[in-house]
Amino acid sequence: MSKKGKMTMNATLLRTLLSVSMLLVIAVGSAGFLYGLSIIKAYAVEVSHKKVDADASNGNIQALENIKKELDQNNDILNKVGLLKSDSQFPEFRIVDEVRKIAANNNLTIDSFTYADSAAATGTTPAAGSATTTPPATTTPTTGTATTAGKTVSLSVTLKSPIPYSNFLQFTYDIEQNLPKMKVKGISVSAGGGTASKEQTAVDPNQVSVEPITIEMYIN
Repeated sequence: MSKKGKMTMNATLLRTLLSVSMLLVIAVGSAGFLYGLSIIKAYAVEVSHKKVDADASNGNIQALENIKKELDQNNDILNKVGLLKSDSQFPEFRIVDEVRKIAANNNLTIDSFTYADSAAATGTTPAAGSATTTPPATTTPTTGTATTAGKTVSLSVTLKSPIPYSNFLQFTYDIEQNLPKMKVKGISVSAGGGTASKEQTAVDPNQVSVEPITIEMYIN
């Protein structure tokens, strides 16, 4: 074989080898690209799942926090409900203490008080025309004189009249808003506080005279 023929065959072989090499490189590169792409897709799916799980976990945490807040609020409500009624072993003492405190806060003086349907527990209201006045109630009532009807204990209170109308309104409001829960029954109010003479009667519109009022306190 001539030298020219050998060179032609070597060139053809070289082109063939180069072509095969290029095809192998392309094939390997394509396979590597596809494999890498599959890995990236799998990682993306895993990240997506983890994100969903994280969102779900955050949602569960938020739900638990909301439940905790509701429980705390309900606990406050339960505590307030528990305060609505007196659980004292001697509610007849408790109602006197509460009424005295509220009266003092509103600059009102208690002339006397009696338990409902019972004899006077402390002091008595002075008779008409008497020159003496009964001092504020100071004696603690005995447990046997209180009258409880169902789930309440009642107290009849005589306030020293005349009294400022605004003070009396605030007194009744404070009674109704108090804890343990109390309510006022049988209010009778008339204008009072003026000076009377044969010719005319002057009445102070800001002063009122109050008849004995009944106050009930709810008990357990």
